[in-house]
Amino acid sequence: MAGWMVLANPAHATDAECRPSGAEPAEIAMITRQGTLRLRDGRELTLAHLLPFDSTLAEDRESGPGKLRAWLAGQIMSWKPAGEPDRWGRIPANLFLQEPDRREPPFWLQAGLAQQGWAALWPGRMPAACLARLLAAERRALAGARGHWAAGVQAGHLARLGSTPEAAIGERLVVVLRIRSVRSGRLGGFVNFVPSLHGSPSLFLTTRQMEAFRHAQRDPFSWQGKRVLLRFVVPVQGVGRIRIEGIDHLLPID
Repeated sequence: MAGWMVLANPAHATDAECRPSGAEPAEIAMITRQGTLRLRDGRELTLAHLLPFDSTLAEDRESGPGKLRAWLAGQIMSWKPAGEPDRWGRIPANLFLQEPDRREPPFWLQAGLAQQGWAALWPGRMPAACLARLLAAERRALAGARGHWAAGVQAGHLARLGSTPEAAIGERLVVVLRIRSVRSGRLGGFVNFVPSLHGSPSLFLTTRQMEAFRHAQRDPFSWQGKRVLLRFVVPVQGVGRIRIEGIDHLLPID
């Protein structure tokens, strides 16, 4: 489990959600094929801030939850809720693992999965300090082209979008693309990618999003020719009309 450890920083009130203090002990009864964790008391947990586990490693969907079960085996687990239950009663949760000998402090499972490239991050409502930790962990996996970020996995996502985009409608995807061009429009900005996502333009950024990018010193016009990480929900209109939820769903890599 040592390979999972993420460098610890002093705890701050702003990131208490992703720190183990106050977490509730839990015993896992089973892990479903979708990566949902069912506890002995009947409650079901999902891994907050990550894509569903079995859709992150396209070449190994069948064994993904099995691997998660192996990684958790023998560990002391605790959890904190990270939001309200969904319509099926599943609770989004932050999970913390600790070695049985307790020589090391508990670590945040989400950060470990992101750092190894075993899961892709989907930023939502969380403390900024927790988001920063996840983004830093994900960037290490990107740099090593591990797991979800391996060239073959990424090529599989793009090939599927190119051949049967209608089959992916409504799915949340995270892919690495190169920006071919960025141009201004009356209501925002338009971004085209290489390889093409079979639509021109592929991504529309609202005026507010363009301003937010500039305020964060991440001007999209400076990214032409560079690689970016793009998180998006495949729209009914097709991949030529992509929009993003927030500026953390489009991040420069180069």
